[in-house]
Amino acid sequence: MKKLYKFLVVIALVCSSFVAKAQNDGVIFTLLPQLPYVNYYNPGIRVPYNGVIGFGISNIGVSVYNSSIKYSNIYTTNAAGEDVIDAAKFINSLDDQDNVFNFNFSMDILNIGVRYKKMFFSFDWRARIGSDFVYSKDFLGFFVLGNGHYLGQDNPCDFNVQLDVNAFAEYGIGFQYDVNEKLTVGIRPKLLSGIASVTADNQRTKIFTDENTYAMSADVNLDVKVSSIFKSELYRIGDISKMFDSVSNGTINASSNLGLGIDFGASYVHNEHWGVAAGVYDLGYIKWKNAKVKHVEKTAVTLNDAVYTDINDIYTLKLDYKGMLDQIVDEVWGNDSLVDGSDYKTYLKTRIMAQGYYQFNPMLRFTGIAQFYAFKGKVKPAFTLAYSGLFLNHLNLALSYTMSNYTGNALGTGLGLHFGAFNFYVVSDNILAMFKTASYTEEFATSYQSAGARLGVVFTIGKYHGTKKVEKVKEEKEYIEDMKVDTEKIDKEKEEFEQQQKKQ
Repeated sequence: MKKLYKFLVVIALVCSSFVAKAQNDGVIFTLLPQLPYVNYYNPGIRVPYNGVIGFGISNIGVSVYNSSIKYSNIYTTNAAGEDVIDAAKFINSLDDQDNVFNFNFSMDILNIGVRYKKMFFSFDWRARIGSDFVYSKDFLGFFVLGNGHYLGQDNPCDFNVQLDVNAFAEYGIGFQYDVNEKLTVGIRPKLLSGIASVTADNQRTKIFTDENTYAMSADVNLDVKVSSIFKSELYRIGDISKMFDSVSNGTINASSNLGLGIDFGASYVHNEHWGVAAGVYDLGYIKWKNAKVKHVEKTAVTLNDAVYTDINDIYTLKLDYKGMLDQIVDEVWGNDSLVDGSDYKTYLKTRIMAQGYYQFNPMLRFTGIAQFYAFKGKVKPAFTLAYSGLFLNHLNLALSYTMSNYTGNALGTGLGLHFGAFNFYVVSDNILAMFKTASYTEEFATSYQSAGARLGVVFTIGKYHGTKKVEKVKEEKEYIEDMKVDTEKIDKEKEEFEQQQKKQ
């Protein structure tokens, strides 16, 4: 196997193993009628409570998105009626450049919200992991089909891969204000504390195979950057997976990687039937310090080793990570050492959202949500159509269908239970994938583009009905008090009159 390619696969798989418990953030949980997370993505959507308390298990989400590797494209049925791996069919099903593995994870460690008149203040402490692994068709094609598939100077292997893995803590302070009964605005500035980051860009790398001798050469262009709060000594790329060992040793510098983010938006409730909202979520960056880097830019490097020819090694991920690292050859990399580099920034995937709803009654509400994900100079749209309803004043139901260039098409569903201050909910971004959980791991991971779930228990305090209703209730109370005073005055005057009559 080519040492160059082993190296890139190792980076991707080591980091993917770190974020294997992750998720694409679906929107369905924000639509459950009695759940207080209506403003999760847009701080300008009015929270219907006077207080919110959540910690630890209040909001946990996990999912995975796989754009291109599909179970149906890997196997074909032979003459004997057996399902066998079809390597050519699999590779030809991939996109030329934009194949994506995406993992995300989020958990609210602490969530507190409190209302004061027309204002709602909140504090969120959240742990998040986000990753994107983008690869070209030839990245896998080279391993699966071999270098004999790319013969001649005019038929190079376009061997490109990009990796972004970022783990960080988020501290957000939200402020929401009811301008009037119909309009609410909100903003949530966020402090981001970076935990670990690994980025790898393999741009414009091409592999050439001589059509007569099968000898290979490569034009290589690779950048790797690594940073973390863990005080591990990273000397080699092979040490990346070891840096997390520092957690148990307590060698952490929590103030080294900081960034800023912001969410903002507004909502307009026209009447009891319909309303609209728009906002921006995750506009921000993290600046990583004390970076370790590896840069390789070489032309016409000669490669002499054999490549993988068995798709099962790639498909089942049965790769010898340590052996792959140990065999990196000097003539390709010189070495796999990491050196001190300059600071660098990673950016959040900014999401622009607009939504509108129409409610016939509490049991029948329909919502449409348009989203635009902006990341690394690309904008990917998504659209969600959802139903939500409230039954018996305790049961919350939601159903959604999402069409997306970024997270894939998916049918989501959600259930919520509300009893007094207690709120329990569980949602799935793709309910169909849940029926595959009993299947083989590779079938479960590749039958659908996305799979994920979110659940939690959160407590709420006092229902908030809006400024107009609050004022109405206040006026009614004042009227009752006035009536009470007037009644007491009349009774007193009546009593005095009766006493005077007795005296006469």
